[in-house]
Amino acid sequence: MAFDIQAYDNREALYDTAAHLVSDKLQQALLSGPATLLLSGGSTPSPVYQRLSDDPLDWTRVHVGLVDERWVENDHPASNERLVYETLLTGKAAEALFYPMKTPDADPGLAVPRLNKAYEPFNAPDVVILGMGPDGHTASWFPNATGLKEAMSPDAGERVAAINAAGAPVAGDYPDRMTITLPVVIRAKHVFLLITGDEKRDTLQAESANLPIHNLFDQMPGKIETLWAP
Repeated sequence: MAFDIQAYDNREALYDTAAHLVSDKLQQALLSGPATLLLSGGSTPSPVYQRLSDDPLDWTRVHVGLVDERWVENDHPASNERLVYETLLTGKAAEALFYPMKTPDADPGLAVPRLNKAYEPFNAPDVVILGMGPDGHTASWFPNATGLKEAMSPDAGERVAAINAAGAPVAGDYPDRMTITLPVVIRAKHVFLLITGDEKRDTLQAESANLPIHNLFDQMPGKIETLWAP
């Protein structure tokens, strides 16, 4: 598979372009009703969220959810919910309706029924922003993780899935995760993959590795807009 990668000279240009693209797609969606936006955590998309935070959209009609979440409290430094509140949900975007993933349940598996219902507005999201790790994971679809097969099944009936990525170095100290499932991304109207650095670009282009990111591209040929900067 040939990957159509939009390359930028520097990360600031990538962030500016991504923010413009996301704003444009959300504005289009708002012409026909509420807009839905799913966000990934991580250092790459954070500057994009900061740029969007004061965008003059009608944020009262934008529903914001998460692509995945570490099973930590929402004030924990590793929480994606905390990251979104600190980067996007400030300024004008503070008026958006946010849907957290972390619940009081001790284990993410126990929260799947509740979150599957809560994430009904994101059954076919308008915009999904994805990142990618150097191991080829996106969302919390880590190679060889417990729950990966269910999460990445094209026939998955749930919108969310519990993941245990123990043994995945990139997962660090937080192997327990909640993630959206593959069908949610497939049904999305617009999917943006934001990556930086040569290592991640090379991982994406190493098709023989058959990593989760490659499985996603196989399911969505020509439908993922990939932006890269050194």
